[in-house]
Amino acid sequence: MNDVVSVRLQDLRSAAIEMSRSADSLRLAAERIHAEVGGLAAQVDPSGSSAFAMLAHSGRLDTLIESVAGLASQLSRAADDLESAGRWHGPPLGILWDRLGGGARISVRPPEMPAAAPAYTLGSYISHANRPLYDQLLADQADLAERRAQIAEAEAARTAALDERAALLNRLVAYGTPEAAALNDPRVRSLEAAAETAAHDAEQAADQAGILEQRIEGTTQRLLAVTPPDAADPAVIRSLEGGQSESYVLANTRDCVNYVASRVPIPGELAANAHLWDERAAELSQFGIRTSDTPLAGSILVLETDHPYADDRYGHVALVEYVDSAGGVWITDNTHAQPVRFDTLTSETSGDRVKYLYLPWYTKA
Repeated sequence: MNDVVSVRLQDLRSAAIEMSRSADSLRLAAERIHAEVGGLAAQVDPSGSSAFAMLAHSGRLDTLIESVAGLASQLSRAADDLESAGRWHGPPLGILWDRLGGGARISVRPPEMPAAAPAYTLGSYISHANRPLYDQLLADQADLAERRAQIAEAEAARTAALDERAALLNRLVAYGTPEAAALNDPRVRSLEAAAETAAHDAEQAADQAGILEQRIEGTTQRLLAVTPPDAADPAVIRSLEGGQSESYVLANTRDCVNYVASRVPIPGELAANAHLWDERAAELSQFGIRTSDTPLAGSILVLETDHPYADDRYGHVALVEYVDSAGGVWITDNTHAQPVRFDTLTSETSGDRVKYLYLPWYTKA
């Protein structure tokens, strides 16, 4: 900030102080006027019939004086805002009051606002199995909006308290109150406490919002993994949910393919040789099947023909029953009716020869 601007700001503050002092002088004069006029009215009109007219004139005078005082406060705040704008080149860090010649200063750390939740489109289909998770996502999003409103409300309260404190300190100094006494004025201390409380409330709400933000991100990514792509047909997918494989699929398949089809609704177009399932899934876009290297409960494990656990001609498919907390993948297939850990059957549990199909009507996010 250059010297010319500093001088202009000082002139503006001086004008504000002079105006504030004028308002104080006007208040004293108004009190004397009210007393004199009241005494004269009592002598001239003992009945008091002119009292209402006198009150009206007194009210207008008082309103005019308070307008002058308000203008003085606005001028002082304008000078502060201009000075802050001229000196600060970064993000807002709260209001720092330091106008009393290097004396005490109050600094309130504002909360770190969490980033806005990313906008994802989950499509027009959510399976019944994933509905509870989706409902939780909606609840968390509503909760996040409420926390953001609390942050804004607390920040506004903090700013108002600090603005009022600054104005009060300016008035006290303008009236001749020593700096130390002004800083220890109960009203000033009360406003400091209010600002600190509001900042604490905002920080707490921001912390809670950050937790919700992370949870929303994680839940959304989980749901996106099993959400059908835009090319899928929701009506076709809904027709598979809660049903079973067609009788001709069960009658014309065997071994691992037949086992999976007996457990999961499998469209006839997909029920080819096991190693072809991932290729068929990519071609049959209407079913919205995604392919991944990450196992999920209800996904279909597909092994290529050269995988050590697969048939060297047909490959292998199995149903992922669940993934435990340690990351163990538990499957069932035509030779294991009860869940068994995949890594106890083979050492090759990942890689190019291992795929997982996410069926949007069955796989759980």
